[in-house]
Amino acid sequence: MRAIRVTGVLALVVLLAACGGSGPGPEPSASAPPPVSVGLETIGKPGDTRLGLAMHLSNQGRARPGVVVRVHIGAARPGEPLPDLEERSDAGWKDIALTADRDGRGSAGAFRTNLPKGGLLGFLDVTPHVGPRLEGGELPVDVTLSDGSRTLARAHGAVRPAALSLDRATADEPAALGHGRWTEVTYTAVHHSRSGYPQARVQAEFGACEAGPDDPLEGTGCSGSRRHAVTTRLHTQWYDDGRWKDVSAPDDGTLPAETFTLPLGELPADSGRKVRFRFAGTADLDGEYRLLTITARVDGKAVGASARSLGTGRPLTFALR
Repeated sequence: MRAIRVTGVLALVVLLAACGGSGPGPEPSASAPPPVSVGLETIGKPGDTRLGLAMHLSNQGRARPGVVVRVHIGAARPGEPLPDLEERSDAGWKDIALTADRDGRGSAGAFRTNLPKGGLLGFLDVTPHVGPRLEGGELPVDVTLSDGSRTLARAHGAVRPAALSLDRATADEPAALGHGRWTEVTYTAVHHSRSGYPQARVQAEFGACEAGPDDPLEGTGCSGSRRHAVTTRLHTQWYDDGRWKDVSAPDDGTLPAETFTLPLGELPADSGRKVRFRFAGTADLDGEYRLLTITARVDGKAVGASARSLGTGRPLTFALR
């Protein structure tokens, strides 16, 4: 499930994938027609694994086929893994190949699009494979539009990788609801920055889907109107200090009733910690449920920070027997 929901009409048509050179593109040349412009807007939610940018393209002149859109992404540290870049068109999401700069300061990729007269809305997704070294650190993103040898327009933006991430390590076979069989999941909470988190925590919630006679839900996720909150209808435990301990959702109003919390305590800089929990069905669950989804996140407040940092794990979906 993607972290970004796109609204509006998409008009980008991908014609060709290409690679860019080193560094951001040049400033618009004096001979370039002035009506063409591009603006970047950061979209999505804090803690998203895939970081979204909306491209607002404007062309008040003639239609221009085959305009090259070049994207340059800066690097947080030399030698780090290249990010992933995707571009959305009417045909869906498409990977854009990135080539590292010779000076190690970033990477670039390009694709072509038709630029009609009027307005155009496009979308980019950047997936960094490292976190920021400093709390709130950003990766610069430059987009350049060109037509042949002429630069038509250029925009500068940024994406903010999460300082915390939640990676799944292992998950065993799914449980049979209502029969008390345990299903165990192990996450790894990773802290990428140099800031310290005195009190970090993992939060998780469960959702379930029913299966109708003509809708077995095979191969699909469990979300939206189909999803029913079932956290309080499962028996959940987490492994702490060498033994399994019961977990219950809070009843003091500090969190939604269907969310349970696993305290991690201190999470030092550049560290990771495994989190194990297990769950089993109870008699309170309807036997019609066929899918179970776990949504988990890790959060903490760095020393001196004004807001909490958040890292969201990919939802896990189990086919229930």
